[in-house]
Amino acid sequence: MFHHRLGKAIVVLLYYYNNRNRHIAKVNISICFPELNNKQKKSLLKTTLIENGKTLIECFWLWRNPQQVLTTLTGKIENRHFLNDAGRQSAGTIFVTPHFGSWEFIGLLTAASTDLLILYAPPKSASIEQLSCQGRTSTGGKVISTENLNIKTLIRHIKAGGSVGILPDQVPEGNGGVYSHFFGRQCYTSTLVCKLAHKLNCPVVFCYALRNDEKPFCYDAYYFAANEKIYDSDIVIACDTLNHTIESLINSRPGQYLWSYKRFKRPAPGNDYPY
Repeated sequence: MFHHRLGKAIVVLLYYYNNRNRHIAKVNISICFPELNNKQKKSLLKTTLIENGKTLIECFWLWRNPQQVLTTLTGKIENRHFLNDAGRQSAGTIFVTPHFGSWEFIGLLTAASTDLLILYAPPKSASIEQLSCQGRTSTGGKVISTENLNIKTLIRHIKAGGSVGILPDQVPEGNGGVYSHFFGRQCYTSTLVCKLAHKLNCPVVFCYALRNDEKPFCYDAYYFAANEKIYDSDIVIACDTLNHTIESLINSRPGQYLWSYKRFKRPAPGNDYPY
């Protein structure tokens, strides 16, 4: 697919020059995989920049061609019953999607089958925000900016049987998080998923999509239930559970994670700013 080849070509070039994304990814990989030697770290850095390039460039294609993608490029859907069950129980479902694989594809797929309200952090470009919102709502979803977020809106939507899609690994502003363990380091983590889960006792389902290795222009989707500890009244235990699940996903395919995001930009007291 052209956009994948373009993404790979651009990122291979960027790999050999010092730039912001390369620097951030290099720092994150060093923090999270201290056991790797320099050769292994360089290999993972190159892989993740290439995969992230594909993911980010394909966003524009997915936003413009959502129906074609879902009709012709959807591969296997593991645990599809979570989609079928969403909205049938007394409360709706919280779908949790880390920045792993193709988060835009899994959002389109989930929105096509559920009454999905998607939270997003607005980009700096107004034109990109408009394009992304049009794409994300094209399969039936609704969007709400984190800048305009009212928690009561989410609660009412879930109580009415609707679903919410949340990216859990963005560093929250203000007091919207707690310090929780992520790859052995204290990491400021959003409490939104865990607080909603505890308050509403509704299903929490992790979901992600990966490009199929044997059919590179096809996406496989995966859904699975969150660990019960994510409902814990102790918010640190709940967030530790959230982060541990994300860790497990990353460890299965470390090159598929968005390492070029400043995940540790709010260091815990006593820790240095790593970037």
